[in-house]
Amino acid sequence: ANDPDSLDEVLGRRRNAKAVKIEFHGAPRSFDELGRAVCAALQSGRPDSLMSLSLRSDEFRVILWPEFPASRPATGLRWDDAWQILWGHLNGGSVSAVREAEGHDYTLIEVHKARTREHRNFRLHEGITLTARDNEGTLRSFSFIRAIAERKGRFRIYSMRD
Repeated sequence: ANDPDSLDEVLGRRRNAKAVKIEFHGAPRSFDELGRAVCAALQSGRPDSLMSLSLRSDEFRVILWPEFPASRPATGLRWDDAWQILWGHLNGGSVSAVREAEGHDYTLIEVHKARTREHRNFRLHEGITLTARDNEGTLRSFSFIRAIAERKGRFRIYSMRD
């Protein structure tokens, strides 16, 4: 099949993505604020607390999906196909992370990112490690967050290991 956008696959982003206006409303305003909110969510023992820090379907559909190479017409994929998979990772990752945290109280030490990919409407920070001290004084490193999406100074969890 003809795929005039095949170079987008090599680049890792769509070159003709349009600018959008929607924002990550109510999302944390820094890595540290997101990290502290993740620590609080782990303490709560409730996976839905982590899910509330994660990307919403409308944000994925409007902001992120149009910039991913998989959104090219030649692939035949739709945003909701990709969202089902992404939501499954977010949901499963939330449950696993809360279980792994064992109900301790955590104080954020740092949020580390390995790399950042620039897109027109957002940045994708990958290779995330969250370091925190638990209520017993033990340093813990968590790497269940695969990626964080940033848009106009607001941050959402984009993907988690499940």
